[in-house]
Amino acid sequence: MTENEYSPYCPVCSGCGEEGCCSPLMCKQSSDGSYCNSYLKDLKFGYKMYDHLMELVGDDEKYKEQIDELWDKTYDLIYNSIE
Repeated sequence: MTENEYSPYCPVCSGCGEEGCCSPLMCKQSSDGSYCNSYLKDLKFGYKMYDHLMELVGDDEKYKEQIDELWDKTYDLIYNSIE
């Protein structure tokens, strides 16, 4: 690609910035990123929804085992995986 050609893709994470297409989880929150602000807003939304949903079902014995399993699996995926 030449210097004058336009690309809709972020030069840091290759995201396109379109909601529902590229996951905000791939964003590096770099000062050189193209869509970091919108991806950060998506991540904040997801975090808030998690908080609200956990208030609704977090202490419900019906879901406790499944929530604990999902939490452990997701924790390992994010914090114990090698990038």
